Order: sequence, then structure tokens, then C-alpha cells
Amino acid sequence: MAEVQNRSLARGLDILELLCEQPEGLELHRIARALEIPKSSAFNLVHTLLSKKYVVCDEATGRYALSLRMFEVGSAAVKGVTEQSVVRRYMERVAAGCNETVHCGVPDGTDVVYVDKLESTHSIRMTSRIGARVPLYCTAMGRAVLACWPEEHVRELYRNYDFRKLTPRTVDSVEALLGEVGRVREQGYAAEYGESNENVCCFAVAVRDRSGRAAYAISVSMPLFRASEETAQRCVRLLLDARERIERFLHAM
Repeated sequence: MAEVQNRSLARGLDILELLCEQPEGLELHRIARALEIPKSSAFNLVHTLLSKKYVVCDEATGRYALSLRMFEVGSAAVKGVTEQSVVRRYMERVAAGCNETVHCGVPDGTDVVYVDKLESTHSIRMTSRIGARVPLYCTAMGRAVLACWPEEHVRELYRNYDFRKLTPRTVDSVEALLGEVGRVREQGYAAEYGESNENVCCFAVAVRDRSGRAAYAISVSMPLFRASEETAQRCVRLLLDARERIERFLHAM
């Protein structure tokens, strides 16, 4: 028999998740509008959370925000949780949303090393393996990482670098690479169409730790023939959401 969802509990949790994304707090009418519920219902739910000390109210502004009680609960929940397990959880969410190959990599010198992978269920998919290295300069994962570094650092890294053209589309100079890296900074994610493999496209984001260092890169790869504009936009949305949620965890550690 299907489980019956408790609507009040679900709405209460929705409020906590909403306030999690609004650290400065929200007024009651904004909570009601965001969750599309009557203001009277929002009042009852918020004041229940207030009485249980999960939220606090700033009387001067009328805004409700998460309390330290939520920090206590969250701290208990993350005991024993590793960075890798959190990254894996959101990789799974990305994979479920697009059914394409999802990689996680870490930067090492002028390369990214694959440390985790989730396969697509399509019969035609990207061939790769954990432990493999891919260059920073011509991959979406790599450019997402490079976009986290100052331009001077990138120039120094590639001062005497041999830019091998893996395909006719591969960048072959520092200036061309810096142009691509600048594009990543502007749009917030990296995209690569047939530069490291003529038949593959890839979208990627870098995940920064508390210090602002690019600790991980997460990507979605697929054959070019499946890379419609709609598919690309969906993959990018999933990656941006995953990055935000992983960074929130890393910055809290």
C-alpha cells in the first residue's frame, strides 16, 4: 500500500528548506507566497516551528530565520559523513535527472583525475574509467577548474605548454584558452563540444571548498547527437544545483 504523506509535516519541512536558502530570513507573507499556501496556514506552521525552537523571529524586521537548533540537528546528521559521500549523493541526483554519464574529478597539475563515475543506461555512452586523466585545457571539467584561478596563474601554468590538438576543435594557444576560461566565468559553467573527443560533448562545474579552492569538478558527458539545446539546459541546471548544495556542505565543515 502506498504511504500517505502528512501534508502538515511536508509543508513544515518545506519552510525549513526555504529558510535554508534565505539566511537573512523571510517575512510571513513571503513564506506563504513562495510555498503557495494561505497566510493563515503559514502562520500556524511557522509558529509551531518557532515553539519547537527550529526558527527564530527578528521582532524588528518580522523576519523568520533558522535557529541554532537547526545547526545542532544538522551537526548530528553529518557525523561520519564524508565529502566524497556528499558529492556522490548529488552526482546521483544529476544522473537521475538526465540519464547521461556523470563524472567527478579532482585537479592535479595540468590534468583532472576521474575519482568517481556514474554510467548512463543508454546503449551509446562515453567510455572512460576511474583513475584516468584528462587535460584541463580542452575539457569542460578542466576549464571549470581553470576559471577558479587568476589569469596570471593560468598563463604561468601554460607558458611553455604543448597544446596538442586532440580534434580539429581543440584550442591550441594560451590566448584561445583564456578566452574559453573567460566564457566559463561569465556563464557559471563550462561547455565543451568535440574538443577532447570528436563525438562527445560535456558540461561541467567546479566545486569550491571553504578556502575558495576548486576541490572537485563534476560533469555530464554525452554523444553529440543527443546534445539538444533542451538537454544541455537541463544538464546545466542539474549541475548548478548540485554545486550549490555540495558547496553549502563543504563551507559548513
